[in-house]
Amino acid sequence: MSKKYLIVGGVAGGASAAARLRRLGEDDQIIMFEKGPNVSFSNCCLPYHLSGQIKKAEDLVLMDPAKFSGQYNIDARVNNEVLSIDRENKALQVKDLVSGEVYIRHLS
Repeated sequence: MSKKYLIVGGVAGGASAAARLRRLGEDDQIIMFEKGPNVSFSNCCLPYHLSGQIKKAEDLVLMDPAKFSGQYNIDARVNNEVLSIDRENKALQVKDLVSGEVYIRHLS
C-alpha cells in the first residue's frame, strides 16, 4: 500500500529526505514545499559565489522542480510557504507566493 508524504522545506534537508523516501517507496506520493525559488542548491559552494570565484548564483542550483519530478517522481512546489500545520486533521495551510493563493493540502 502506498503512502503519502508532505515535506516542509527543500534545499539540502528536505530534498535529501524526499529522495530517500523515494528510494524506500517507489509508489509513494511525495510532495515537498519550498518557500524559496529552488529545490536544491549547493550550500557548500556559497562562499565561492560570495568571493566571486563562482560568478553566477544560478550555477549553484543543483535541481529544479521539473528535473526533480522527472528524475524522482517528487512534486516539488517552490515558492510555496507552509503557513501552518494542522496535525489533528493531517493538513497544511500553504501560500503560493507567486499567485498569493492560500490553500489547504491534506495528507490523507
